[in-house]
Amino acid sequence: MNLAQIVDRIEIEELLVRYARAIDSKDFDTLETLFTPDAIFDGGSLGCPTGAPQIRAMIEGTLTGLDSTQHLIGKSLIELDGDQAEVKTYLISQHIRESTPGPVKHYALGGEYADRVVRTPEGWRIDYRRLDRLWKEGDREVISGAS
Repeated sequence: MNLAQIVDRIEIEELLVRYARAIDSKDFDTLETLFTPDAIFDGGSLGCPTGAPQIRAMIEGTLTGLDSTQHLIGKSLIELDGDQAEVKTYLISQHIRESTPGPVKHYALGGEYADRVVRTPEGWRIDYRRLDRLWKEGDREVISGAS
């Protein structure tokens, strides 16, 4: 691995951390800039929007009514190929909504992001993201009732 590849890997990992921090802080302006203009996000039951504004709208609509979230991401497996890379990253996400009916006020999810990232003049950006759910715990109403 050469110095340029090491720098690329660090920049890609920082892109993914910026994503998690943007959604947890509800900084949807920053979130939108992390995707290419024509990116695709396959969120499974959440939808499959195309385009950075539509991806933002899906995520913003899902998270806005929540009291708090925390998205923890693991170390990424990055397969570089010039100006693009395939990236796999485990995640655990916690979602809290105090107004959820019933005693359970949280919804947790373990999964994996499968991404294609590309180098742009603005830096590395997510061009394709798929969320693969591996496990869940808590009340799904926390998410589905959030909007």
